[in-house]
Amino acid sequence: MIYNFELEKQLLAGLIKEPDSLSEISNFIGTSDFYSKQSSLHSTIFRIIEQAIDSGDEVDEVIIAQRVNEVGLSFEDNLNPADYIKSLALRKVPKGNALKTAKELKKYSIRREILESSQDIAKKMKNMPPEASYRSIVEAADNTYNSRINLYEMGNDSPENIYEEMEDIIEERGNNPVTEFGMMGPHPKVNEIYGSLLRAGNITVIVARSGVGKTNFCMDYTTKVSLQYDVPVLHFDNGEMSKEELIMRQCAALSGVSMHLLESGKWRQAGEKVVEKVRSVWPKVKNLKFYYYNVGGLDVDSMVNTLKRFYYAKVGRGKPMVFSFDYIKTTSENIANKSEWQVVGEMVDKFKKCVQKEILHDGNPVIPMITSVQSNRYGITNNRTSQNIVDDESIVSLSDRITQFCSHMFILRNKTNDEIETEGGRFGTHKLINVKSRHLGSDIAGAVEPVRIGDALRKNAINLDFNNFNITERGDLRDIARMLDGEEDLDSEGVQETIPDFDQF
Repeated sequence: MIYNFELEKQLLAGLIKEPDSLSEISNFIGTSDFYSKQSSLHSTIFRIIEQAIDSGDEVDEVIIAQRVNEVGLSFEDNLNPADYIKSLALRKVPKGNALKTAKELKKYSIRREILESSQDIAKKMKNMPPEASYRSIVEAADNTYNSRINLYEMGNDSPENIYEEMEDIIEERGNNPVTEFGMMGPHPKVNEIYGSLLRAGNITVIVARSGVGKTNFCMDYTTKVSLQYDVPVLHFDNGEMSKEELIMRQCAALSGVSMHLLESGKWRQAGEKVVEKVRSVWPKVKNLKFYYYNVGGLDVDSMVNTLKRFYYAKVGRGKPMVFSFDYIKTTSENIANKSEWQVVGEMVDKFKKCVQKEILHDGNPVIPMITSVQSNRYGITNNRTSQNIVDDESIVSLSDRITQFCSHMFILRNKTNDEIETEGGRFGTHKLINVKSRHLGSDIAGAVEPVRIGDALRKNAINLDFNNFNITERGDLRDIARMLDGEEDLDSEGVQETIPDFDQF
């Protein structure tokens, strides 16, 4: 069935009895949601009720009948408008039931939309020329189907008074405390200080110079999250790295075997222990859901459509996944009349809209996004010291929109020579420095209080060790300060020294 006249009558009857309930449903129910194959009767009645409420008029069944009569519609069994409207008004309708009824009615409207979109797609496929490319064929179907995706969700885009629900939300959360917001990553200090970098609808940006390891960081981070939570990861590569390169890198990270041995194929001749390490990876990744797609040469709309198609076809509505994009830069789109920063600004806006407004479940986002961007020349660490290094948002290249749209932003950089010398080389190779956080973890002091190193105050930073594409956490700046003060050394609790056991996931 693609329609239900009884539900339509039930909803109209509810609106006549409780006009204020229109505010609950007006964001996703309209005249097009009433079946009009034989008659536009119910959609017309709905429009007249809606107009009366919007104008502040009383929803009076006599006035409604008069206005319906003026339209000149035909009625079932030769009923006159007054009798039909009166029959609706006399229906027994549970109080406060409009939202439930509207959601049930919406299901029938969705079925019709899907049927119509399928028919439209069939027509387009028949009319596609024989020389049409695979991409143009798929995109024609995507554009037809995905244009209706927003109709399938019961989101609320109307203005809301946030204080009306404050008590209920806070009390409910107090009754049902949560231990995690989003998916926690593999680095304990990052989790404690900044919370989850992968909250649904949030976007985390890693800023780094070329060659520093931003791809490595995102790959390592999302792989370990996928292992821990058993969730799919969709990784878009913007034409920088091949699938084989990523496979080699991740195998090196998971096994501890050098990249050279894997790339050359000499790992089988490198001894029994090396062979054992490599083959120990196979059971770990057997059920790992990590999907790679090279989007180099695609425009942003094609990328977004690919993400939508993957989510609904491979993951399933309402289920979690992680979206990784490496990395933000200009695309193949015509930029003749646009600056580079305008093109990039539009790109990030479209991705933000997709994960926050378009792919939803019960009105809520379901996909977190992590991405990276090149830093400008201010981000160069070569021949710089900790005194003159730039560790703020000014190093972000291309567009201010990147900083504006993200929830978390971190600078990833190599340590300067004086930092390595001060630390004695015991706190890793890289620093992860936060420049923007909309959320913080339990250790708020770690995020907001500066750390004294000698005579200088420094913004706190996480120490990371990059070793053969595996990344381990080596404490934060406070651990270094305590070490320098003689209070604590590298082996103290809270400083991760070894490669984590991937079997724990």
